[in-house]
Amino acid sequence: MDTDLDMDVEGRETQFANYLPDELLLQVLDWLPMSEENQKVLANFVLVSRQWYSVGIGRLYAHPFLVGRRYTDFVRTICPSVIPRIKRSELAGLVKSLDLSRIVHQGAKSTTARLLGRTKNGLELFVAPQASFAINCWAALSKCSQLRVLDLGLVSEAISYQSLNQTLRQLTHLEQLYMPRCSTEFGLGPEALTMRLHWPPHLQHLTMSGSVNGKFLWQMLRQPETFPSTLCSVSLLHCPGLDQNGIRPLLQNLADRLTTVELRDLPAVKHGKFNNVLAWLPALRQLTIAVDYIDEAFGRRPKEFTADSHWQFAQPLQELRLVTSGQQEMDPRNAFTLVDMWDLIDTRYLGRLRRLYVAASTGWERVDDGDLWETVRIHLFALDQENWEKRRWHYENLRGVPEGMAYNTWLDTSEGWRNRPRAQLLRNI
Repeated sequence: MDTDLDMDVEGRETQFANYLPDELLLQVLDWLPMSEENQKVLANFVLVSRQWYSVGIGRLYAHPFLVGRRYTDFVRTICPSVIPRIKRSELAGLVKSLDLSRIVHQGAKSTTARLLGRTKNGLELFVAPQASFAINCWAALSKCSQLRVLDLGLVSEAISYQSLNQTLRQLTHLEQLYMPRCSTEFGLGPEALTMRLHWPPHLQHLTMSGSVNGKFLWQMLRQPETFPSTLCSVSLLHCPGLDQNGIRPLLQNLADRLTTVELRDLPAVKHGKFNNVLAWLPALRQLTIAVDYIDEAFGRRPKEFTADSHWQFAQPLQELRLVTSGQQEMDPRNAFTLVDMWDLIDTRYLGRLRRLYVAASTGWERVDDGDLWETVRIHLFALDQENWEKRRWHYENLRGVPEGMAYNTWLDTSEGWRNRPRAQLLRNI
């Protein structure tokens, strides 16, 4: 009997084949998050067989994590020859994102231009390196016709707005643009005064840094119609020459479409000068702002505004992120505090607020040993429960929810867990 059993086992073993369908391999890869740690796992995956290579090679090169020797090996693979027609790499067309943020002194300007030229057909995201991006990169960058995200925030060499403007004309699919923090050159002579800015037609987010002042700012204020209708998010940071007198008209030119705004690291802005930002931007839903720029008058809530009589006039703000710039001393007698935050929620002036993130550097958690912060957090949950029970705002047209479902039961569902209110202290920012 044992012999028969062994033969049966051996017979079954011979039925197994060293093969898995492509669909199953793709499902396995779907469970592997894209991370620097898993890049080595993907590299080993494609070495198993030709089939596994054909399934996994696209994911391996789509979003490479480049640092140290990996960057050197990547350059050799994508650019086996300085002249493309002599030796071309078929893997270059697989690259979707090219993040060179961790390349400082290792790369060369000519290498960056060469990488852009080889990956131009499929590249969707490009983060420029700090030291190896220069004028010779603009021509190659303008040919990346599928680019959706362009981040120049780390570039240390002064750029020309004319070069940037000419490049942006070609990037018709660009959705996010991050300007450099370095000094910039707008140009001289009458041609600079008549230059017309060309923003990508599908631009959704714009981060402006560096020298956003003078002629460049004047051109933006003079030509508000050049901004595309899709632009809904703007960040202004690390702009030493930009004060509230330049920021306010710029934001108001886009007031009908801006839903997300970030204002921080602006040394020329004085304490309390952004108190009326909610009035400037009536459609604002997400705001990141340094507490250095607001005081106890933030929001300008009318005295007669109460939760019972004016809740329907609550500001549309759903997420508020408070950080610090640490650039100026604030008078503690009129600083924006936890008490002011509690009042805006209690009176339902911020009756749609669902997310509150506060930098630990504000010191709010140390006020009254953190008891007041806990009170604000509980109050935010109570506000969301009230909106749930009365089906207000984001709960007004909620579908697929059984009638009579309790709020706590809703939070236990997958959708309720994703959209639950949050009040968190942020570390290391």
